[in-house]
Amino acid sequence: MPSIQASVVNQISKIALRNYKGEAPGFVKRFRLVTGISNLVGPVPSGVKRMKGQLGGVKGEWLIPQNAQGSLLYIHGGAFVAGGPPMYRPFCGAIAKALCLRVFLVDYRMAPEHPFPAPYDDCMAAFDALVKDTPTGQPILVAGDSAGGNLGMCVAQYAAQKKLPLHGALLISPSTDMRRLSPTIEGNAKSDSMLSPLILRLAAETYLNGHDPADPKASPLLGTFKKLPPVLITASQDECLLGDGAQLHEKIQEAGGASELLTRPGMPHIWPVMTTMLPEAKEDLVKILNFFRAAMATA
Repeated sequence: MPSIQASVVNQISKIALRNYKGEAPGFVKRFRLVTGISNLVGPVPSGVKRMKGQLGGVKGEWLIPQNAQGSLLYIHGGAFVAGGPPMYRPFCGAIAKALCLRVFLVDYRMAPEHPFPAPYDDCMAAFDALVKDTPTGQPILVAGDSAGGNLGMCVAQYAAQKKLPLHGALLISPSTDMRRLSPTIEGNAKSDSMLSPLILRLAAETYLNGHDPADPKASPLLGTFKKLPPVLITASQDECLLGDGAQLHEKIQEAGGASELLTRPGMPHIWPVMTTMLPEAKEDLVKILNFFRAAMATA
């Protein structure tokens, strides 16, 4: 059974997001309003320094603990149209502090003002710069949620193709196929508390702006899976994007890669980042830290 806190978040999410029935302009406005409110509850853990910065010409925020040894690129979600670093300060700050990692929360350009490939290009540019900025021998990691999980997987595939160092990837409720063919998109339409088939359609159409949804740079589920680092994928058993994560997990394993799939029933979309609200997120943060520790040991 989900916690009382998770049940409350589910109810709020239904009202704020899932029940939206309009068209693209209203969808963008709604998501920016909700994520803007969420940005107000993002304290940085003690012992972690926050500062604005850039990587590869892309703006973002650094979270830097004492004695940092390694780097993590975090890519926020928000349906490719909303969101930003402030909402993720508690979650990423906890990772930075526990693992002594510098974390760069990339503030990539977003649709509709900057549709595909602008978000993709920004994340690859930030990753290229992060690799150059990280001393040789120190671990390099990537993580992202929802739309950021899509871009995080693209970073992992880019790193493999370019033979760049990357030691692990965390993908939280990733959206991996802009064709929206997963059966759970419709199958979990009633149980998902945050997203809906309509929202996923509007997000994909706004992001792609007419571009081919089968392009692997937009749909990493259709990309290559050779020589990837270990991947941890999380997805609620009740969410529309469960199939996107599960299918990605299967493809990585079929290609001989290392992939773990962490699921929970009754959880809202991207629950692991909600460490200030959900006891389940606090429990799963331990699993995420252990995954990253094992990945960092290979550096």
